[in-house]
Amino acid sequence: MTRLENFAPGPLPVINAVCEEVGLVEVIDEIVDWDETQAEISPGSLTAGLVMNFLTEGEPMYRLSEFFENKDPQNLFGDDITTEDLYDQRFGWALDKIADAEPRNVLNSVIANAVTTEGVDIGVVHADTTSKSVHGEYEQDGQQDDLNIAKGYSRDGDRQLKQFNIGLGVNSRGIPVTGDIFDGNGADTTWNKELISEIRQCLPTDESIVYVADSKAVTGENLARASCQNLPLISRLPGNYAAVDELIDRAWEDDNWEDIGSVAAREDAVSHDIQSYTQTISGQQLRCVVVKPSTIDGRSEKRIDKELDTTEEDLEDAVEELSTRVFACERDAKQELKTWLNDHQEECFEVEAEVVETEQKKSRDKPGRPPKDWEPYETVYKIAASVQRDAAAITTYKQRESCYVLVTSIEDAEEWPPKRVLKEYKQQITVEQSFPVVKDPKRVGAVYLKDHQRLEALGYVLIMALLVYSLIERRARLALMDADEPMELSGGPSTYRPTGRRVLQRFENMLVSRVDGKRVLPENVEVPRRVLELLDLSVEVYGVDEAQ
Repeated sequence: MTRLENFAPGPLPVINAVCEEVGLVEVIDEIVDWDETQAEISPGSLTAGLVMNFLTEGEPMYRLSEFFENKDPQNLFGDDITTEDLYDQRFGWALDKIADAEPRNVLNSVIANAVTTEGVDIGVVHADTTSKSVHGEYEQDGQQDDLNIAKGYSRDGDRQLKQFNIGLGVNSRGIPVTGDIFDGNGADTTWNKELISEIRQCLPTDESIVYVADSKAVTGENLARASCQNLPLISRLPGNYAAVDELIDRAWEDDNWEDIGSVAAREDAVSHDIQSYTQTISGQQLRCVVVKPSTIDGRSEKRIDKELDTTEEDLEDAVEELSTRVFACERDAKQELKTWLNDHQEECFEVEAEVVETEQKKSRDKPGRPPKDWEPYETVYKIAASVQRDAAAITTYKQRESCYVLVTSIEDAEEWPPKRVLKEYKQQITVEQSFPVVKDPKRVGAVYLKDHQRLEALGYVLIMALLVYSLIERRARLALMDADEPMELSGGPSTYRPTGRRVLQRFENMLVSRVDGKRVLPENVEVPRRVLELLDLSVEVYGVDEAQ
């Protein structure tokens, strides 16, 4: 009797194949301490299994056996492996092995092998941090080196949960080149300080690199460390530096803006005007670029509009109070108006005011009939005023408020002109766009691990998952650069720059049948062969003969 089995592996074989090709499985198996004779599945293969889970459905570890059900685990882990073999403690064992081998060193080794194998250029490192919330109490056991799972500033907005922080460095294409898991209440400035000191030892390159980070990286100590490490830096000068306002004021006074247009490829991208200066920052002579965007970002505009509304309300209240004052002589009224205007100058508002002569009924101190010569009215002076917004001044104010200052220690202005400095800083979005991959609840389910060491190791596996994801995206995009036709996406549209998510979506409907032990593709399955070719893979990753 013919034995028929049907599987729905989806994109898992693709992810697994990339894990193997970039050396993730092999490197982990070589670094960690394990006994091949006692383990049915290697730590590297189990780590690849976690990566497959992270990049697809994101099931918690206690449901991993269910996750791999109907996914053809024999093709992914070996002929003798069944779903029952893929239980949570087995994956926990793999995390223990990574934890024992110093997880950051394991990650750096995996990255080094992957970027070398894939020919990834580093050149520039974009660094930033995010947080990952966890469930559980996570009481500290007194070990100083343990990861501190604690409440801190949550990028998720959920301050009820404890968290750990993820520090990440990527190249200009978003490929992770270094990563770190640190305390949930750790500070970005501290993490930048440590990474600046260690980055050359972490990266798999001896070439010169440029370090790009947000304004939290700019402190006197970090600038000094970067200088000692001969590490060129690009960042945004924080607002707590007096030089920010000084340079922006100077730029507005000089009014020598250079229109450099847009530094992004989008048609609707913002254009920029810039002026360059040299300024002493924390004892170092650094190049500074004052940037004036053509439009203000929505968040800043809302803040300014709210400030204007508040100022307008305060001015109208003050005008109303002023209008109730009565003066016996015109000179006193004019003197009060002059003083009031000096005290209520607002650059975005115009106050129209004048002293007006009027009559008002006298009040008598004595009761009874007034005398025959009594004049019931007297001449007094009041101030009439109104508040209006100055549209031109508001536009100028918003333009000035949209300005910011970039700072760089790169001395070579010919190789790194101001426009290139700005363009590279704007590429900081590449690291920010990487974070959803390790935070998206659809990919990475809730974290319930109760062991600090396992949790820390899991954090590093999250970064490995991001590495694999970004390399899948990179392979597709590089192949499409010279392609005549774009890649079709699920649902109909097409693109030359698919995200890793859209690439993996093309494999969601992949099915495999096994007839008497031999895997075949069902006739009703539309195999995305072109996407496999873009990834330099074939249907063999599904355990199927290429001839099919």
